[in-house]
Amino acid sequence: MKILLCERNLTGHRKLYMEWLTKVPEIEFYILAPENIGMDCTHFIQYKASDNLKTLKEYLKWINQIKDVVKKEKIDAVHILDGDSIMRFFGLGLHHLGARKIVITYHHFFPGLTRRMSYCLMNRSRKTVCVAHTASVQRELQMLGIKNVARCEYPAFYFDSISQRVSSECKAAFGLPEDVPTIGIIGGMNSYKNIIPFLEAMADCKQNFHLLICGKESSVTEKQIKEAILPYKDKVKLVIRQLSENEYEQAIAASDIVYCVYGHEFDGASGPLTDGVCAQKMILSCKHGSLGEIVSENLLGLTAECNDRAEVIMQTELALCRSKIFRYGEAANRYRMQIQPEYFILAYKRVYSKR
Repeated sequence: MKILLCERNLTGHRKLYMEWLTKVPEIEFYILAPENIGMDCTHFIQYKASDNLKTLKEYLKWINQIKDVVKKEKIDAVHILDGDSIMRFFGLGLHHLGARKIVITYHHFFPGLTRRMSYCLMNRSRKTVCVAHTASVQRELQMLGIKNVARCEYPAFYFDSISQRVSSECKAAFGLPEDVPTIGIIGGMNSYKNIIPFLEAMADCKQNFHLLICGKESSVTEKQIKEAILPYKDKVKLVIRQLSENEYEQAIAASDIVYCVYGHEFDGASGPLTDGVCAQKMILSCKHGSLGEIVSENLLGLTAECNDRAEVIMQTELALCRSKIFRYGEAANRYRMQIQPEYFILAYKRVYSKR
């Protein structure tokens, strides 16, 4: 079976996601991406985007390039790895690529009438399978009447490496105190993560704490962060830049509590949550959507209503009090086993082989 993997850029975990997909057995993979991930030249087709598929002209060039590859290489299935980024085009051309199957992965669920229309139009063909990473997103898609929705839990790609990290050594690497609980805010500094309201609320925290804030500046800037932490800046370790793989893993392992109190606009899987679970960390999450459901059902930590400042502080203080004695139980460990990348490979094998 020949499958064409299509990705518009390889930032963040996108490259790693694609690399793991190519480990699915009994599949001949072709790659359409901005750069090669180690495939032989006959299986790599370079995609050059001038504006990241933001215009109809660029999108149609991409669609036509896919069609050409499908025809030339006799591709059986086309896998769009980031369906979220092309929703503005309502599935135009997706159902005429010439492949027997179209797989579309959605990493988040976006509400609203226009988005609902796009989800339905993108998945109107019987030969289309859409993939969700969480039970919440899967339900939302099914409630729109989309029948062919597969579930594939977002994995901890660095499972073995992270799980072997020694917390005390990682704390020392960042210069963090050993005797004070550390809350890790890790990864891209995006507005949907609700970071600034949380940092402002932490000025009211009555428990002793330390914050490790590390990741690349995005819609939340370093200046905004520094202004928010001013009342307690001596309790914060700030590393605002792109983290190396080693630094990211160290940050997860150095944290006692992993922050995931994201805003209501977010419903999907979270890399820091998944990797925090891999390291058996307490998760402090929003109450709504996928993250709230995962944390609550699997007893991974505590949740709070993201827009309720008093509740956020109350749950944060409770997490700080419990962090040193918190241990994973049966439900948490069962979920932890499910996020191993080997399960990710098996889940996608089922998606690809399903007729």
